[in-house]
Amino acid sequence: MTTTDAATPPVPPRAREVLSRVQASARGPWYLVGGFLRDRLLGRAPRELNIDLAVPRDALGVSRRLAAELGGAFVPLDEAAGTARIIVAGDGGRLELDVSDFRAPTIEEDLRRRDFTVNAIAAPLGAWLREPDARGILIDPLQGLAALAERRLTACFPGTFNDDPVRILRAFRFVTQLGFTLDPAAEPLMAQAVPKLSGVSGERVRDELIAIFNTDQSHRAIASLNALGALDQLVPELALGRAMPQGGYHHLDVLGHQLETVAQADRFLAEFAEFSGRLRPCLAAYCAEELVEGRSRKSLIKLAGLLHDVGKPVSRQIHPDGEIWFIGHEETGYAFAVEIVKRLRLANREADMVCQLVRHHLRPGFLSREPQVTRRAVYRFYKDLGDHGPACLLTWWADRMATRGPQSRLDQVDEQRAFLEELFNAYFFKAEEAVRPLRLIDGRQLMAALKLAPGPVVGELLAVIEEAQAEGLVHSAEEALALAKQRLAQHPEAP
Repeated sequence: MTTTDAATPPVPPRAREVLSRVQASARGPWYLVGGFLRDRLLGRAPRELNIDLAVPRDALGVSRRLAAELGGAFVPLDEAAGTARIIVAGDGGRLELDVSDFRAPTIEEDLRRRDFTVNAIAAPLGAWLREPDARGILIDPLQGLAALAERRLTACFPGTFNDDPVRILRAFRFVTQLGFTLDPAAEPLMAQAVPKLSGVSGERVRDELIAIFNTDQSHRAIASLNALGALDQLVPELALGRAMPQGGYHHLDVLGHQLETVAQADRFLAEFAEFSGRLRPCLAAYCAEELVEGRSRKSLIKLAGLLHDVGKPVSRQIHPDGEIWFIGHEETGYAFAVEIVKRLRLANREADMVCQLVRHHLRPGFLSREPQVTRRAVYRFYKDLGDHGPACLLTWWADRMATRGPQSRLDQVDEQRAFLEELFNAYFFKAEEAVRPLRLIDGRQLMAALKLAPGPVVGELLAVIEEAQAEGLVHSAEEALALAKQRLAQHPEAP
């Protein structure tokens, strides 16, 4: 039997513990299938413990019972197809078991109905627990092991994509994540199913897109989706920018520029090598932070990069001198982005981040043109964007590096990178001085000293004090109170 060359990683103790309990309580045959088994065969340690299991029938019923026995949560995923998730939390971390009914009478026929041959490999759970590295126990009706060895992604059957069009996205995700080559026979099969993508739920599209953007080669997958026509189904607003010239300053059309922005983000978000050594671990930790479990800032920055100029086509103006302008495209793009993230079912915090990055993506560029970036400008930038500020800077940098391409002047790139690092340094190393100064006086103290009633005036005075602190104009409670008195005397609602 053909095997992969990679060393098989050890079974995570948490996975062995839970799966052993599953096997002990099983009342029929259980099979380990899918990505967890595939990745072990590839020698890839799992990023997260999500394990697929197949049972002949009644996956919902046995999952409900098993969740209770394990002290976990039961989540029905697809009642019609017989698929459920068991979520088990504990000291060893979170583990998800996705349990599904056979798609056919036998496990062999079930595997033949799956998406790709590299995922159509199974192992009886009991035998696998006894010998997790044994190849003789594997059930492999479609030569998935050979495909793994060749790093080739092949559809299990001609109707793979028509049966579930989200597999189009999954195909490009696997190619990108695993460094596989897509079987040429898959492309015409995918093309037939592309129109069906518009009927796929936003949640499923979101999960696949975010997983794509979390890789370091996401631009290849997005470019492939565009070439196939799938991107038009997923985000039809982008299609308006195809073949739309932008004038001499840009070297690509609108859509081409947006795709190149993702490519640039892939380039520097992988290791942040072009930024100073002091900043790299800060940026890496910031981008790895998950606003929602399993969905990182890194992924959302790339999504924002893809969408950042979505408002350009409807904002395009050609002036009498032939110059092309896109005045207000950031606000128009913001309105489009609001609808797109709603369609993709992003959580509120994620949606706000993506939309704010689209709305403010020009702002760092405007700041970079100033002879000197003042402390007030830095404070106001972060006051408006909060923790989305560094993401906005990274989105702008991807946009900026995608704009001129080979026509970029290296001296300008170096100057703008220095500006970028100045703002990053303010956020990561000088936050209490320049971004979120420690309050010198609170609202109650202010009201007592100035004999004010609670109301908006108090908040306005506190904001004035905070900005003055960030500028370095106020250093003590006494100075803060003096400034508040001065401003209050000028306030139209002063008592």
